Amino acid sequence: MDSMSEAFDQMQMVKDVLANSDKVSEVLQESTHQFNLLTSPTFLPKVKDQGKFTLPCTLGHLEIDNALVDSGASINLISLSMAEKLGIAGALQRPTTSIMFGDATSKSPLGVFKNYHLKIGECIIQTDLTVMEMEEEKDLPLLLGTPFLSTVGASIDFHKQEVILHKVNSLVSYRLQPRGSDFCATIDSTTLSSKSHGATKVVKERLTKNQELGRIRMREDQGLRSHVLRGLELRNHV
Repeated sequence: MDSMSEAFDQMQMVKDVLANSDKVSEVLQESTHQFNLLTSPTFLPKVKDQGKFTLPCTLGHLEIDNALVDSGASINLISLSMAEKLGIAGALQRPTTSIMFGDATSKSPLGVFKNYHLKIGECIIQTDLTVMEMEEEKDLPLLLGTPFLSTVGASIDFHKQEVILHKVNSLVSYRLQPRGSDFCATIDSTTLSSKSHGATKVVKERLTKNQELGRIRMREDQGLRSHVLRGLELRNHV
């Protein structure tokens, strides 16, 4: 009896729907319209590059106002001339990696100085500095990559346009700065082959022989300096 009663109710509902098909169609169209309003994608306005994140810090006896924060770099990078100012150019360790740029080209660094003291706020951070032969640029004296950012507990907020170093001082934020250059790239490191190790040895010998000149010039790659300058400042890594 229950089955017959349910079947009767369903038949009656079908008759009511057929008898009021126009009203049912209007209700369905309205429901569909409301559903489309709820599920339609929102188009966000395109935002141009807002700038770069930089940090003030002290590297040895040098005061640096604009060390570049780069979350896309796997190393901390300085120029040879900067290393000479710090007095570490003659004490570099043999590099075990080569530097790879965003355009898939790579170059062997001159060497690495381990655990150099970098001061930011009231904290001293032991920082591994990779040294590369390139023309020093005042807008990019030091590049701080993910090893440094992980050490200081950095969080980069593009919405608020700020970076906070939680292990240094979580109450202090550093604001986004206008970008002075239009180039960008990614910097990564890859393991050197034995052939690259030999090239590094030659470079270090040149450095020893030319300390009285203040810096060296690598003759085998005349275009390196301009290439590096075009490729160092990154999307902000941070």
